This record gives sequence, structure tokens and C-alpha cells, in this order.
Amino acid sequence: MNVAELRVDEELVLRMSGAGPRYTSYPTVPEWHAFDDADARAALVRASTKPDEPLCVYVHLPFCARMCLFCGCTVEITRRQGKVDSYLAAIEKEVAMTCELLGSRRRVAQIHWGGGTPTHLKPDELRRLHGSLSRHFDVQPGAEVSIEVHPHVTTFEQIDTLVDLGFNRVSMGVQDLDPHVQAVIHRDQTTEETEALVAHCRKRGIGGVNLDLMYGLPEQTEATFAATLRTIARIAPDRLAVYGYAHVPWLKRHQTALERYRLPTAPERARLFVVAIEELSKSGFEVIGLDHFARRGDALWRALKDGTLHRNFMGYTTHPAEEMLAFGMSSIGDFGGAFVQNDHDTRSYEAAIESGRFSALKGMIRSAEDDLRRAAIQSLMCAMRLDLDELEAHSGRRDLQTHFAREFEELKPLAEQGFCEIRARRIDVTPRGRLFLRHLAMVFDEYLRKKRADGPRFSKTI
Repeated sequence: MNVAELRVDEELVLRMSGAGPRYTSYPTVPEWHAFDDADARAALVRASTKPDEPLCVYVHLPFCARMCLFCGCTVEITRRQGKVDSYLAAIEKEVAMTCELLGSRRRVAQIHWGGGTPTHLKPDELRRLHGSLSRHFDVQPGAEVSIEVHPHVTTFEQIDTLVDLGFNRVSMGVQDLDPHVQAVIHRDQTTEETEALVAHCRKRGIGGVNLDLMYGLPEQTEATFAATLRTIARIAPDRLAVYGYAHVPWLKRHQTALERYRLPTAPERARLFVVAIEELSKSGFEVIGLDHFARRGDALWRALKDGTLHRNFMGYTTHPAEEMLAFGMSSIGDFGGAFVQNDHDTRSYEAAIESGRFSALKGMIRSAEDDLRRAAIQSLMCAMRLDLDELEAHSGRRDLQTHFAREFEELKPLAEQGFCEIRARRIDVTPRGRLFLRHLAMVFDEYLRKKRADGPRFSKTI
């Protein structure tokens, strides 16, 4: 699928740009409220009533040796060994506390370690954390076990350790390979390092390699970004995530250091995204949805084709389990009909766990209407359709054509732009519409509808 087939140009991208949620959850985080230990425990008890259903597990490892100035993640800059030791001890205790309440529900179909820089951990620390999870959970045969790594700080020894532990997917942050752009954003990472690490992953049998890129960075130009994309095509990852840089200095103060450099204008940013589509389509990548691309045959591509694609706090994933446990500071779980987020402060998180309390700080118990709209948004963003017959069978409702009549009407302007096709009881997302899924999803967001006038700031939709 190329740009001509998608009928996408910078004018369209610019017209559709704006602020909007990424829908890694629904309801989105701004709608959540205060949560505490009791709320987390109650949600885990509810989750324990489905002992045969598998789980996903996410572990947040926030440590980095240096702050990358583009970063929007929850990180902690440190080189102190004691920080890692005390943090791993807290995670071990949090896992044990969680499993006490889960009862016999221990099957795990997917594990992901994110950060921060998870390969800030040394090989023996990687083994220690993996051992804690393995002792408490039954990792299923064929489970997807993945980790985020920074090529500049990740050694072959660490990759060898991860392979020995059963990791079969690796996601590498690249952002941009242009030396000047890298210097501006404090990303020390040569092309040779990235290429060598991908090659070593392949050599050790890791069958899934993802690279993350970013457009809209300071000093980025069409020419430099196109050169990065051509080099990435030569490295040949299985899939790519191409994110728009979110400049949010009111949330991430370190980003103010980038304001002395030239940030691409809105039209230039739109053109950079089109350049990404152009170059990736030439290299055999297909649009999965939003900012994700994959080669034919990759597990993400297969999940899109067979209807098992899923979207959660990790972005697009295959869909092996409905609920996700999350460990570590700032991590977000989805279990027992609730979202549960831990404290963002490492010391507060560790103190709560040490005292025998969960460090839940924020969350939400979803209503039946929340789950209905969540299912509609998931279907649009993952199955690339919304079939009211399927949704009624899933929800037990029989009135959805009337219930969503306003939403079907509001989708008509998007259908006229070629993003979807509307039938009496079904919406089908077009290939072009895969790039603008947030716009389709926003139509079903009941909270956003109520807050359009003075709602929260989200990242740009393009």
C-alpha cells in the first residue's frame, strides 16, 4: 500500500492534525480519579474469579543513565546501584502481594518490560527479575516475552541473557539517525550500534524486532528523515512505530531545553509524516493502524488479518489476554473491571510496598457504558470495523443501532473524506482511515463530547 493508494498528502495530514487521545485506554487517563490500596485489592479479588483466563504482565523499569530531551516517559536518572537493588526488591514484594489475592489465576500469555531503559539492568539483575516473575506465574508455551532496549547501552551479553530467559521480541528506540538531530535531543546512538544489535538479535533467534522512530523533532528536515528511513529499511526490522514528537514542556520541563532549536512548523511536521509513509511503503511495510507499520508475515500484521489485534498501554499488540497486571512505579494495570495506576514517585512507591500496601494512586472502575464504548473503540482501532451485530452479541445489548445513531451520523463527514464506509449496522475503516483512527474513535468518546470546550491537552493526532 503506497501513498498514492492511500490518497494521503501533507494538506490532508495538516487538516486532520489537532489534539486528541491515543486511546491506549478508554476512558482515558484524565477521567480517572484517586485510587488507593483498598481499591487495588478489590480489583484483584474480582480478577481472581476468572482463574482459567490468561493474563498479560507489564513491568516498568524507570532507570536511565541520561535524560533524552525528547522523552515523555516516566523515568529516573541514576547511576547508583543501590537504587536498582531497592526497586527490584519492591517489585518482588509487589508481585508476591498481587499473587496472594489472585489465588489460582497465574497463567500468563504476554510479558513486556518497559521504561526508562530496562537494559539499565545488568545481566544478573535481568535474571533476578525474571526469576521472581517465573516463580509466581505460569508463563504459557508460545507466550510473547518482550523488552524495550536502547542500542547505545545494550550489550550483546544482555541480549544473550534475555534470549536464555525466553525473550522473543525486542523493541529498540532509535528516533532519528541523523547525527545533528541526535546531538540536539541527547541521543547518543550510531547507525552501526543499531545495525549490530539488530543483527545480534537475529543471530540469537529473536524473531521479532521493532524499531521506534519519531518525526517532528527539533532540526529534523525532510531530507534527513528520509535518509534515516532508508537506512532503517536496510536494517530491516519486522515492524516500526513512527510517533509524532509531543512537545509538552508544561508536563516535561526538560523539553524546554529544545526550544532554542528549530522545531518543524505544522506544515513541515505533516510533510515529515507523509515522507515516512512514502519511504516505508517503498520498503514493503504496511500500515497496521495510526503510527504502526509491519512487514507481511509479522505477528502484528497477522493479528490485524485474523482479528486478534489489541490495543493497550503498550500500544498495538497481539491479543493473547483480556486483562493486564502492572508492576513498578507509574505502571498501569487493567484488571477486575478497573484501571489501576501506581505512584509516579519511586520512593513513595517503594515505601508503600515495603509497608505492605499497594501504591495505587489513580484509577477508575468502569461502568457498563464505559465498557460498551471501549469495545466500540477497540473494534474500530484493531479490527478496522464496528459491527453492531457483533457488539450486541458481545455486550448482551439489543438496541445499539438506536444507541449509536448520533455517532453514525457524526461519522458521515469522515466517510466523505474516505476514512470509513458506513452501512446500516456496520462501519468499515478504509486503508486510508487506518492513519486517522483517532478521529473515528473520538466520535464514540462520551467524556470527550462533554469536555470539548475546555478539555485536557492531548498529544497531536498527527
